[in-house]
Amino acid sequence: MFIRNYMLSKGNLTTVELEENLGSALEKINEGNFLSLPVLDGNEFKGILMKEAVYRNYLESGKCNKDEYLNNTKVKEIYNNSYESISADERIEKASYLLKELRTPFLPVFDSNNKFVGILTHFAIFNAFSEIFGIDKGTRIVVNMFDLPGQLARLTDLIRKENINIINFAIMDPKVLDLIQVVLRVDTDDVDRLVDKIQSAGFKIGEVTK
Repeated sequence: MFIRNYMLSKGNLTTVELEENLGSALEKINEGNFLSLPVLDGNEFKGILMKEAVYRNYLESGKCNKDEYLNNTKVKEIYNNSYESISADERIEKASYLLKELRTPFLPVFDSNNKFVGILTHFAIFNAFSEIFGIDKGTRIVVNMFDLPGQLARLTDLIRKENINIINFAIMDPKVLDLIQVVLRVDTDDVDRLVDKIQSAGFKIGEVTK
């Protein structure tokens, strides 16, 4: 799953310019109900303007006239030009890690020619992982098992023999010694039969959600 498939493309973004005043920038932020916007200089990405920074800078400036502050202060005076970018050809897993570690509202995305092509947001990550986990498909079955070689193969082979399609699965660590949780999403009309088969094979069912 590549970032280019989930990013918001540059042409669909609301952006602000370095030379734009904060009044104009704040209007864009409020109209779109944004918390931050990309800052551009022409077609070049320069950084991020945070709504919080606009208000914080006003309070710290000690200026009494808010309109004067908004009209006379430029985006270039308060925007954040320290950022981490990512390639459109990177996989979504790396972006998820960066967004978590950097605590940034979004990641600017560049193509192979180092041209700014869009941004990747937290919401896009949520959508991507919802697709990975098939949130809106099939039946979710949580199977608790010992972390032993061959256990997962035995479980998936059992499901295969029942001619049931596994939409996806994930392995979770429940933080219990020697145990893992396998979260399955399966496509079957007879969930009860499958659950019985899994339990009869010695596995413990943790949860079933249709």
